[in-house]
Amino acid sequence: MNFLNPAAFYLLGIIPIVIALHFLKLRRQRYVVPSIMLWRTSAEDQKANVPFQRLRNLLLPILQSLFLLVIIVSVARPALQIPGIVHGKIIFIVDNSASMLSKEMGETRLALAKQEVLKHINQVSASGGMMIMATHAPKPYIQQAFTTDKDKLQHAVQNIAPTHAAGELTSVFDHATRYADSPQDQIFFISDSYEILPVTSVPISKIAIGGKAENIGIVQFSIERIANQYTILAGIQNWTGIEREINIALALEGGAAIDEKTLVIPTGEVKSVLFFINAERLDNVAISLHLVDVADDFELDDRAWAILTPIKRFQILLVSDRDQPLLIELLRSYGDHVELQKVSTDEYHSTGDADIVIFDGGISSAQHLLNVPGTESIIFINPRRELPLMAETSVEIVTTPVSVIKEDKTHPIMQDVSIMGLQVKESVRRELPIWGNSLIESEKGSLVWLGTEANRQFMVFEFDAFNPRISSFFTTIPDVPIFMYRCLAWLKAGNVPIKSLTVQTDRTRQIFRTGEHLKIDLPTVENPNIQVKKPDGKRIALNSEVFTETDQIGVYSIFVGDTLFERFAVNLLNATESALSFPTIEASPQKLVNGKNLLQPLTREVWQWTALFAVCLLLCEWWFYHRS
Repeated sequence: MNFLNPAAFYLLGIIPIVIALHFLKLRRQRYVVPSIMLWRTSAEDQKANVPFQRLRNLLLPILQSLFLLVIIVSVARPALQIPGIVHGKIIFIVDNSASMLSKEMGETRLALAKQEVLKHINQVSASGGMMIMATHAPKPYIQQAFTTDKDKLQHAVQNIAPTHAAGELTSVFDHATRYADSPQDQIFFISDSYEILPVTSVPISKIAIGGKAENIGIVQFSIERIANQYTILAGIQNWTGIEREINIALALEGGAAIDEKTLVIPTGEVKSVLFFINAERLDNVAISLHLVDVADDFELDDRAWAILTPIKRFQILLVSDRDQPLLIELLRSYGDHVELQKVSTDEYHSTGDADIVIFDGGISSAQHLLNVPGTESIIFINPRRELPLMAETSVEIVTTPVSVIKEDKTHPIMQDVSIMGLQVKESVRRELPIWGNSLIESEKGSLVWLGTEANRQFMVFEFDAFNPRISSFFTTIPDVPIFMYRCLAWLKAGNVPIKSLTVQTDRTRQIFRTGEHLKIDLPTVENPNIQVKKPDGKRIALNSEVFTETDQIGVYSIFVGDTLFERFAVNLLNATESALSFPTIEASPQKLVNGKNLLQPLTREVWQWTALFAVCLLLCEWWFYHRS
């Protein structure tokens, strides 16, 4: 119960005065009489009015005090809070992404978000029921379907599990808007960030959680093996308000730190650190990088993992009817593990043994390519005709010189590589398929593009890239060799047993991130009992080749029966999530987009009942006084 005029309680000081009046001695005149026999009653009454003597009749002062108390409570205007009623449905969407695990006043932001939802569930009733959804939960993201049972709603809110995945809201809001089919329906989003909030047809009310937090975290992590040495590159970012000195330790699986370095990171900046370790006897060993004794509000990005994978044989098949000594030398220089074989167009027969097949010019033997089982990655160089993966596509031969005018710098292949201005005397112009991604473009169309279709990866050079008479592409040093090495690494990454189904900037290094969907090439065994052991020790049966539960950071293990099949590491590595941004909107949980305060509980005054009770007390006091 609330009081709309609490200042009225100052009047409680009247009650002691009323009680004191019953104790005060009455002043009487003194008379001389021959006998007091007739005045006994008067003498007894005089004794009762001596101050601080025991009262003979307690009921009158009690009734009078209680009457005053009730009157004062009535003046204070008591009111009851009762749940508001929304004529529609309410959908609460709780953000349980990684940043919601940052600490606020000793509690996680997720715990504070749950408290907000529980408070609103108690304050409002919806005629169409309420639904609880979580941003990172199995589709369709529903924790509790529409219901008016508040016990079920509260239980669903308490059972929202934390995850280590980065924020991704488009899908969950697409699902939510399907259920909000009435103008009276409301969607409430409880989160610590609204920067990536998608545009929806249904207005979204925001409930802000969290304040400004400080953090230092790992935002980049990659491992490359060159000969018998691993090179580990890490990037550490400082989101605190001051320059910080940080110790970074590198440790092998189940052991102490093998190397440690110190970085001084100015506020708001990213600093890189390099580690070098001998690769001998470290194949398939897990390695971790962690920040030592860092006091911040977020722990998930203080550590990163990787699996030190051995160098495997890399088979490249070149299908060509002409001599390509420069191209062959470039392919062989990719590494000692490369096995290169060259065949003519007529001799080519797909066996699926090669990791990458390069068709130089002629593609007649590749017309049936998509019908042959295998997972080889394909490179087409100057095909000059319709490709087998693009039926009924017009092809135009451009015989006028063109120049490179645009590069896709967002793709990992093109990072720190540029061949802008390169001129090509003759090229092919074609419309790209919907799955194609252009890397290098001229004013006449794409010169180099790639994509994935029918479980194969394709890369197409729409000009004779390794013919000096057509262009100086091959002689552009060092950008073109680096570009080709990254193309091979990108295609090679598609042939590993575990690969990502989503686009990632670190694909060439096989660093997986939380929330990514992974494609796992399962072993062909009868009645396989395949399980994935997550970092927390929980085992999940793997019934398909797509694994989606990368919701924890750490090392995952795939078992076929009791035999270890493969391991992989998952890290956060998300600067946006680690920044711990806080809402810039006014934290007004009750504010709705339609201007109606529907989520506020209704206030009903009950002073009339207290006033009626006071009148009853007054009547009782009057009756008792006259009866006495």
